[in-house]
Amino acid sequence: MKRIDASRDDGNILIMSVVIVALLVATGLGYMKWASDERWDSEYERATIQAYFVAQTGLMERGLVFLRTREPSDLPQGTVILSPGPVMNGREVVGTHFNNNVQKVVGGGDGNVFQRTDDYDVFSTGRVFFRGQKSRELVPVERTATMRARLRSFANYMYLTDIETTQYGEIIWFWTPDTLWGRTHSNDYIGLKYSPTFYGPISTCKREFRYLSPQNIYFAYPPVFNAPPVHFPTTAKTLRASAQHFSNNNGRLMTWIRMRGAAGIDIFQYSIGSTPAESLVAHINPPSWAGIFVDGQVEVEGILAGQLTIGSAENMWLVNNVQYLGSNAMTGHFAEANMTHILGLVSEKNIIIKDNFVNGKENGAAAGADQNRQSIVINAGLVALGESFTFQHQNDDWEAYQGPTPDERGYIWLKGAVTQQRRGYVHRSNHVGTGYGKSYHYDFRFDRRPPPFYLEALDENGHGLFDIISWGEQRPHN
Repeated sequence: MKRIDASRDDGNILIMSVVIVALLVATGLGYMKWASDERWDSEYERATIQAYFVAQTGLMERGLVFLRTREPSDLPQGTVILSPGPVMNGREVVGTHFNNNVQKVVGGGDGNVFQRTDDYDVFSTGRVFFRGQKSRELVPVERTATMRARLRSFANYMYLTDIETTQYGEIIWFWTPDTLWGRTHSNDYIGLKYSPTFYGPISTCKREFRYLSPQNIYFAYPPVFNAPPVHFPTTAKTLRASAQHFSNNNGRLMTWIRMRGAAGIDIFQYSIGSTPAESLVAHINPPSWAGIFVDGQVEVEGILAGQLTIGSAENMWLVNNVQYLGSNAMTGHFAEANMTHILGLVSEKNIIIKDNFVNGKENGAAAGADQNRQSIVINAGLVALGESFTFQHQNDDWEAYQGPTPDERGYIWLKGAVTQQRRGYVHRSNHVGTGYGKSYHYDFRFDRRPPPFYLEALDENGHGLFDIISWGEQRPHN
């Protein structure tokens, strides 16, 4: 019988026990280190999130507050450094935001006017501390948040109104033929009748809409109620300060502006009440980011090449088509990506479509497709600060002049935007139908860049309103 050496087995068992214990100890130490690393990673991740939110607080408390408390003329043309500040949780300091600054975005400089922007980049760095893994010292963690904001102008709205009723309290309704493709806002109650269509956002400062026989009203976006009001100034301050001025000789002269495409712009003046005469007072080459301001009434027509805003202290009269070189002669439509011409028409009173032969006088719509006899094409951002965008001779009972029955004048083919202090009629039921149908399309280029020296959208304190274009984080360094 083979003899078993128990002492050898005991030795093997002892060795194996030592090995197992060593493995257990190593495993335990590994788990302890892993747990420690996990805790450190968790604390680090928590600190990075805190730092980012501290930086976001800096964007809001310093950057956005700075922008929202400035008049547009006081906004920086370069970089402005803003003060740092702590972020508190009760009495505890969570972190600190610093390197707060606002920078005007500069275009690429290749001559494209739409690289000239009213955009501002805002930066803020947030810093918090957490305990280090070894020496337990306080380790800083920093993250930088960024925001781009754009100064809003009247041109950012397809249709903007302060008051929705006439001077006589009549509601002017949006109704079935009305289709709006851009942002619509009113400081007043918006009246909706039958089935209008809104493909852009719609908002009002009031708590509700007014309805008359509502049917299939279409909203592409949920309506916004109780929105902040947009302030309407009484004068075009920026345009007045930047434009070339023409006097009206104490109300005696009418100024007549005829745009001639690549041939430039002719400016005439004649005595108010007399027959229009081509008495040239100035010729302007195709303008590059320019303004003209008439200290009186003005008549406007023609084809624009360049970038221009025309303003007037009194009524502005549209005496014929006003459109861009290269736009469709019948509809005024154009490919926005290829169009460089841009026009603003700003009146401190009314903008009025003149009742004349080419604009459809005496039921010109009966002429059919002949647009030399009816309708009007408008490529522009329109602003009527003192009253309305409307039309002459509406056949009201009190008017001395009375047109035929009916007195339909065609369509307003608008590719641009409309702002008016008080919403005006462009069609009436008088004489079984008087005025114009509407074909309004927003010029989406305006959402990036308004016409020269256009009016900014302000709050009641005269401070600029801003849209947040983007929000993000710079690549972290730690």
